[in-house]
Amino acid sequence: MKEVLMMSLFFFVSNLIKGFNPYQKTSVDLTKLKISIWYLQSIKTLRLLFISLLGAGVCLILLMSSIIIFHLLIVLYAPWGTQVKVGVNLLCAVIYILIAVNLFSCIFSEDKWLKIFNAHALMKELADLSEAESKEQGHTANKN
Repeated sequence: MKEVLMMSLFFFVSNLIKGFNPYQKTSVDLTKLKISIWYLQSIKTLRLLFISLLGAGVCLILLMSSIIIFHLLIVLYAPWGTQVKVGVNLLCAVIYILIAVNLFSCIFSEDKWLKIFNAHALMKELADLSEAESKEQGHTANKN
């Protein structure tokens, strides 16, 4: 709610300045840039919140309980020798760690989150805008 109020105030002030300012396009571009930065920061915050809630909470509890039960079953009921049981448990532990690292890097990667929220298009638009503005400034500097 606070962000919406601040954004509305920002639009109001921007439009007020735009009316008095002969550089209307610059003030609109600045407004777009500030809103885009806010949008990207909110995506980052949401991603970090999701990581902390899901990754550290539910997934960790379920993973640990299944690992403990599986290893207890191997130790208690497998008709193998002690060294074989230890070797199988260590191999399973290494596999679990590799799977967990792979899943976390895949699910919580920044690129994936930027694609979900269509921020790649926003970043491309901002890059095109800055290129056009730099070319425009270059032409005006050459005329002077």
